[in-house]
Amino acid sequence: MNPAPDVQAEPEAPGAALAVLILDDRTHAVLGCTDAMSTLLGLTLTPGEALPPGLMAASPGRALAPNVVLHSPAGPVPCQAQPLGGLAHATLLCPLHQLSHTVLDAMPTDVAVLNASGRYLYVNPAAIRDAAVRRGIIGRTDLEYMQWRAHPTERAATRARHFQEAARSGQSVQFVETFSGARTSYLRRTYQPLLDEAGNLQLMLGYGEDQTRDRTQEDQRRLLRTMVDTSRDPLLVIDARSGPGHQRVEYANPAMLDLLRHHGLEALPDTPLPEWPMARGNSVNVLQMLGQLEGLPRTEALRDTLFLPEAQQWLEVHINAILDADGQRSHWAVNLRDITAQRTADIWRERTAQAHRLALAGAPLSASLTPLLAHADNWEIGWQIGAVIASHPTEFEGHLPPEVQQALRAIPPDELTAHWHALDPAQQGRAAVTYDLDAPGSPALHRQVRPHARSLIELPLFGLDGQVLGALLATHPVPHAWTASVVENLSAVATSGAILIEQHLNKVRLERLAYRDPLTGLLNRSALTDWTAAALRQETPLALGLMDLNRFRFLNDGFGHAVGDQLLADLARRLCHLAEQRGLLALARMGGDEFGLLTRAEDQQAVVRDLQALFEEPFEVRGSALLLEASVGWSLAPDTARDAHTLLQQADAALYEAKRAQVFSQVFQPAPPARIPTVTLESALRASLRDGGFRMVYQPQVQLGTGVLIGAEALLRWTHPELGVIPPDQFIPAAERAGLMPRLGEWVLTTALREAARWTNPNLSVSVNVSSRQLADPTFSDRVAQALSGSGLRPDRVVLEVTESGLIDNPARAREVLQGLRAQGVRVSMDDFGTGYSSLFSLRSLPVDELKIDRAFVRDLGLDTQAARESQAIVTASVLMARSLRMELLAEGVETQVQAQVLQEAGCELAQGWLYARPMEPDAFDAFEVSWPERLLAPRSAPSARTC
Repeated sequence: MNPAPDVQAEPEAPGAALAVLILDDRTHAVLGCTDAMSTLLGLTLTPGEALPPGLMAASPGRALAPNVVLHSPAGPVPCQAQPLGGLAHATLLCPLHQLSHTVLDAMPTDVAVLNASGRYLYVNPAAIRDAAVRRGIIGRTDLEYMQWRAHPTERAATRARHFQEAARSGQSVQFVETFSGARTSYLRRTYQPLLDEAGNLQLMLGYGEDQTRDRTQEDQRRLLRTMVDTSRDPLLVIDARSGPGHQRVEYANPAMLDLLRHHGLEALPDTPLPEWPMARGNSVNVLQMLGQLEGLPRTEALRDTLFLPEAQQWLEVHINAILDADGQRSHWAVNLRDITAQRTADIWRERTAQAHRLALAGAPLSASLTPLLAHADNWEIGWQIGAVIASHPTEFEGHLPPEVQQALRAIPPDELTAHWHALDPAQQGRAAVTYDLDAPGSPALHRQVRPHARSLIELPLFGLDGQVLGALLATHPVPHAWTASVVENLSAVATSGAILIEQHLNKVRLERLAYRDPLTGLLNRSALTDWTAAALRQETPLALGLMDLNRFRFLNDGFGHAVGDQLLADLARRLCHLAEQRGLLALARMGGDEFGLLTRAEDQQAVVRDLQALFEEPFEVRGSALLLEASVGWSLAPDTARDAHTLLQQADAALYEAKRAQVFSQVFQPAPPARIPTVTLESALRASLRDGGFRMVYQPQVQLGTGVLIGAEALLRWTHPELGVIPPDQFIPAAERAGLMPRLGEWVLTTALREAARWTNPNLSVSVNVSSRQLADPTFSDRVAQALSGSGLRPDRVVLEVTESGLIDNPARAREVLQGLRAQGVRVSMDDFGTGYSSLFSLRSLPVDELKIDRAFVRDLGLDTQAARESQAIVTASVLMARSLRMELLAEGVETQVQAQVLQEAGCELAQGWLYARPMEPDAFDAFEVSWPERLLAPRSAPSARTC
């Protein structure tokens, strides 16, 4: 019964192996016997002779039972007795196993029949294909057969053991036999005992089933399961069928369960995947990917990358459909691969490349280091990362706590570099980790940092020549033992950080040589010129000052140049402090004992006061106090200059004038321009009206009591491309003589209202000057209404300023026009009050809301002179008159805090002048107002109305 192939013999003729014995049931004489029966019994039975004694237990003369047993030398052979109908007293005996030949021979299953002694009675072709071998096995035991065929005898012992077990138990026994060869095969063998009524074994039916395919598939399944369970990639199967289980995870391998535990899920949720408890950022991305699956063709795979922002984790996703027997998608097989390390490396490479690109493009160090130090909170929560640059003074980049920066800034730079060199003397790029700064024996640097951090990581950075460039630092507010990832990330950026910092330090050194004064470290003349040009491009009003020490040459001659240089360095330090306090735009040493200062125009007078205070403090020279004197000349942009070269020239001229007049500070005053011929001036006026050559500037107006900025006066400026800057006191009379004032006045009104409508604060007022020619125009009220409509500006935000002469030339006409304007909601102001010839009666009768005190009465306020006392009396009288007539009072030309204080004490309500700001371009005024500390938050209430 060996399934291994034998040599194929010629097939037998049907019935050639049929075992049949025919007896006379009266005498038990042999009537006929086939060779197969003789072979089966191991006896030669000759017809006509009686059966050998003992072969059959039944006695002659009696009818045979349906089932008899022939006891042959080869063993008992159970037979079925069948009387032959055509022959009297003849009975046919046929072995029981042979009755099923017609069925068993055709079966593809390995089948054999054995007697109770374990000898083969029958083997079908499926078990042994060679007919000769099949004949040879009959009557043999398994051991005899194995020895005959030279097969392993161990197999016979195994079969005999299971044969006895089946015979003893009366139950079927199964076992598996393995056959080795070119391809290992497996046979599952079954012994089924056939017992008589007394429970004795009659026959043993043996059959075998080829289990090779099943075992191979089982091995494959086992190997596949092992591969899935041991895979480092998370794997899962998701239900794709519609219904309540849709998108439920039906299987997850151990790696997937580990991934879930990493995200806070201790077990596989028994809910559809969209209902899993996930962080919001992760959930959005997971749901987006699931949405892609719903529209995916059933045979198409999905390849994508899933980012889980809450864990800063990237997963490569491969999803394939699993189809059922009908070809419909029943599940999705999902393969995840953690590519965080790869993506992180890619990100670091890109950040490093970006940092170097920025550096090559000339970006400052803060910009080029940002890609390396950004997103530090993603490294480890709570860590704050930054770079400390070993410069003078110490520089910081990144996100170190301000308190830590301040503590490190207090340590001399040389001590910092010595500390970092001691941390890594071999310059191997190793980070020093201090888990707890409270630990004893901490160096001085740690003691400085301790109040503001508890854990500290330091990675010193070195240049090509071995010099200390600085260090990468990470601080944590609590003792922290988990630092591996932070150290790893600091190490990843250390090389690039060192390169960028070294480039920065080299650039600073070169710039210092090219743009810095070597003695003081301040900008030099060339650098100040460049800074001034850059500031002018911002279109911000500027003030450029040149300061020179008086009689400094004699100090050099008396004490020597070394002392002179020391004094200049001391002065530079004081000026740097002033620059920091006042926010100067630039500070430079122009050469020798001359210094340059660049500031905003509105800060110029405050800077002058600070400079005066600076020189009131003595300098120390060889243990003695020495007071220095200086002179400052100023130039203003855009008032008198619009480029850096002109500003420097004008400041130098103002400095010369200050020295000549022996005053501390002098603002450049342009020389009166040469008189322009009337024809030329009138022609230029017409051309500029046509080409838009005029512009408006705005000077703020402030409430004296509260400091609230309430609005601005619109002032006309004209710079001709050939004639240059022409002051209003020249071109206004020319425009009046040429009859151009109506056109020019209408342009001023329209432009001022349109620009004021664009201001950020909707409550500010704008004051516009109106000429007497405009007041005399019968259509003036309509033109004002048209300008208001075109600009969209509220009428209560408009103040029309008229001069005293314009009001008293034709009081009746003026009263009519002004009443019409006030009916529209517009306010009226009398400009230059006190310089004309208006009477109290005419003033009382005119519809005026505001009086403006001329700057002539403000200039001397606060001085101890007769003119000052007279001016103060006029101001006091004006205040009383304005109050009695229920008018507001505004003082022009306020330039000092003393003047403002005198006006406020006298009861004046409003003021404008250089104390607050110089006239500014529209956008500059808007920005100035937004930054003003006291803003007008609601429309300003009008003065009590008077009936005129």
